[in-house]
Amino acid sequence: MGTKRDAKPPPPAAQQPLDYHALNAALRLFVSTFVVDDKRSQIHKRLLASERRLETLASLPRWITVGTAPLEGVDQSPAGLRARLGDLTGIRLTEGGASRTTIARALELDRGTSSVFIADSGRVAMITVVDGPPILCSRLGTSASGARGKR
Repeated sequence: MGTKRDAKPPPPAAQQPLDYHALNAALRLFVSTFVVDDKRSQIHKRLLASERRLETLASLPRWITVGTAPLEGVDQSPAGLRARLGDLTGIRLTEGGASRTTIARALELDRGTSSVFIADSGRVAMITVVDGPPILCSRLGTSASGARGKR
């Protein structure tokens, strides 16, 4: 007898934990690229320390200054995001800590929670929120540079 094959891609590799220095560098890059000037230091410190991380992740969308766009249509799925951006790697930060992964895997794991994904290049980030679609932040000047939505 034949067996039914899944159409899903192979399971992703295990996430790689991140050390303090790598997280610090990624957050420095993120806040200098995407966060309003007068909140950069505060956001950086709160995301680096675990005590107020969840609260800071939840409020993060209001402090972003550059092009943001909610993920819509096929981009809301990990496969759609992978097709659009490829296997973009970076840092995934949640209340529980930080790890290295791809943007598609971060979307899969963090939908409906407060988190941020920071691409290694520093030019793309994704913020997931409890209520609402994930938000793509980009310095690429193309597809994700739509006007910032009202919050």
